[in-house]
Amino acid sequence: MTDKKHSIKFKVDSQITEALSASSVDFKKDCMLGLCLYKFGLTFSEPLRANLSVELDTGTLEFNDTISTTLRTFEGNIIDKASVTLGGIEPESKHTQAIEYFYQQVEKLRKSGWHRYIFPNEARVPGSQAKEFENPRSILGEPVGTGPWNDPELRLTTEEWLAMPMFSSWYFYKDGVHLLLRVQREKSESAPQERGSYLFTLTFESESEFFKGFVDNEKREEWKVLLPAELKRMAQERAQTEARLKKMGIAIDENYQDPPIKALE
Repeated sequence: MTDKKHSIKFKVDSQITEALSASSVDFKKDCMLGLCLYKFGLTFSEPLRANLSVELDTGTLEFNDTISTTLRTFEGNIIDKASVTLGGIEPESKHTQAIEYFYQQVEKLRKSGWHRYIFPNEARVPGSQAKEFENPRSILGEPVGTGPWNDPELRLTTEEWLAMPMFSSWYFYKDGVHLLLRVQREKSESAPQERGSYLFTLTFESESEFFKGFVDNEKREEWKVLLPAELKRMAQERAQTEARLKKMGIAIDENYQDPPIKALE
């Protein structure tokens, strides 16, 4: 226990030694088969949360209520992934408090220049069209991860918020870094429609680590060669879905363009 706030600073795709020297905390290192995790954590009961600064090519993203941070390297000293848990709200809080906290984080991301990311095989449906669908988990019977309900520009009502899955994800990108903002909700047993307990996490990934996930696991290191064909297949899937949606009168966000992939330029 200390009366001084911890500080953590890192940049994805940079040397782990830079993060260790720039942070005031002691990370616990754990390595196996070339994979190294550098972990720091507080308990939710501790009064002081850590300050976090995520450095990017253009600007810095900051949080003042960080509970834990894990930095990852694989077969080297470069950070390719980082996981962060935020303090969030007290257990058994009102759902309205969770919604407000969530949108405070979304607004912080927006002001810092982060943009919505839509998977290349999923239709570019804006949040304004969410009301046209009955199931916030699928479009045309197919499961989706970045559907209109996950548009950060959409302000969900309490009813819509509670209709979202227990684990809900919002994807962003900036400066070649990909970010997953995930909310885990557990409704209160005594008042499920009014209160619940929440976990808010952020996962940052380098461009290479993110797109390695688009190819078979055993071929991850060949991702630069395999990705173009996979992106072409995904684009065809998107086009087919969007064509069907247009016929149904669903609007498509034609202005959305997939972010450039530096490694393929």
